[in-house]
Amino acid sequence: MPPRKHERVRRRKRRVKLALLLLNVALAIAIVVVGVMLAVQGVGNAIGIGKPTTTTTAAPREPKVVSTATVGNSGDILIHTPVLRSAKVSSGVYDFEPMFQYLKPYVSALDYSAINLEFGIGKGESDYYQAEMYFRVPPSLIDTVTGTGYDLGLCANNHVTNGSSLSLTANTYVERNLDFIGLRASSADKRYLVKDVNGIKLGFVNYTYGAQTGTTGMVNYFSTKALDAFYADMQQQMENMKSEGAEAIIVYLHWGNEYETKPNAYQTQMANKLCEMGVDVIVGGHPHKIQPLELITAENGNQTVCLYSMGNILSNQTIESMYGGSSKTSSGSDWQLGGQCQYRDVKSRYKDTHYGEHHYDCNDNGHTEDGLVFEYTFSKYEDGTVILTGVDVLPTWCYMTGSGNSRKYTIVPLDKSCESEWQTKFGVAEVDMLYAQRSYERTMALVGEGITAINAKCKQDVDAFVEDFKQAQLPTTQSGTTTTAKE
Repeated sequence: MPPRKHERVRRRKRRVKLALLLLNVALAIAIVVVGVMLAVQGVGNAIGIGKPTTTTTAAPREPKVVSTATVGNSGDILIHTPVLRSAKVSSGVYDFEPMFQYLKPYVSALDYSAINLEFGIGKGESDYYQAEMYFRVPPSLIDTVTGTGYDLGLCANNHVTNGSSLSLTANTYVERNLDFIGLRASSADKRYLVKDVNGIKLGFVNYTYGAQTGTTGMVNYFSTKALDAFYADMQQQMENMKSEGAEAIIVYLHWGNEYETKPNAYQTQMANKLCEMGVDVIVGGHPHKIQPLELITAENGNQTVCLYSMGNILSNQTIESMYGGSSKTSSGSDWQLGGQCQYRDVKSRYKDTHYGEHHYDCNDNGHTEDGLVFEYTFSKYEDGTVILTGVDVLPTWCYMTGSGNSRKYTIVPLDKSCESEWQTKFGVAEVDMLYAQRSYERTMALVGEGITAINAKCKQDVDAFVEDFKQAQLPTTQSGTTTTAKE
């Protein structure tokens, strides 16, 4: 090969070797640079510098409701002589079922229901004597109460002692499997009740006004002249109920002024104190008229639902039976709170041309015919939290037909959803539809605003709980890392 040709080959080989060398050096440098960059990025992430990473999680879910408990509550049963007479079938036999027949589907649909038993039990036919404001009734009334769907009798009231004996009254309830509070069958019995209602333990206690606060007797009494003693006793009962697992506390009070549609000073004082103590619901009876429903807020932030009075569920206190003007009872008492009623003696509702002008506490303006089924609902969530989630009322009307010894009494559920059927479903005569509607309006004027306010607060409480539950599911956010929820 000529020398020039050999030189060209040698130079070509040297260039190839140099290129390979440079390529190897470049690859080595690249590897070092990448390694340094990864190391720097790792350090940067460790100290929160550099481009953040993003992790994706499932959207937080809402808590599951594992159980609900709706408790119904009805007011005073007053078996005046005409009511007792209308239930009589034959000597010694009384049937009260027709009076409650239309109410039964509503009460039996509730999870648990209470009613104020403002009477005592008599021994027999000759013992069912009804003097003025003295109520001693046959045990068949309790069969109707339980048959209607009521589970709990409220016995702390000013007429529980009207029976033949407290033990007979209490044992009658025991025999008929009716829970009862405010009255004990023996001194060994508890003065309260803790009841599991659909998996939620509710604590119930019942007191009535009396000469002194009673802590050892068969009836639970409180004295307005010794309220500190009552609060101390109430605190002990609350602790007892909670020790048995009560998740909410309900207090039933027989209190207030009869025939008034507004709570008095001691009612509001007691309600505020019980709210401060942590009572969840207060339900009242005794005034024989419905009083307002409201949400109470104590200075310590506690809140309590309070219905000051449930009114009458059954009685002879119809418009025509009550006293008008400044008329007096046979004992000389003025039923009209100082004679404030300017229209005297409404003998017939059909001739009352001054209905809209009656003073709110006149006894002949229909309020004593009005009652209700007050409902409150607790919900229990999967984490064990129990929250009051709503209230409602079903207004009722004690409808009297006939006259003299042929009177008949029916509790009419004023279900607004079927108002057009009140005549056919509940036997309300066309001429009486106006008075049924007036009863509904009277009731809702007293409790409607409270229902709206309480339900709004219940929704607010539930929404806050749900949001807290959802937030607790999100992972803790670290610096340099963002979390997104995947729907």
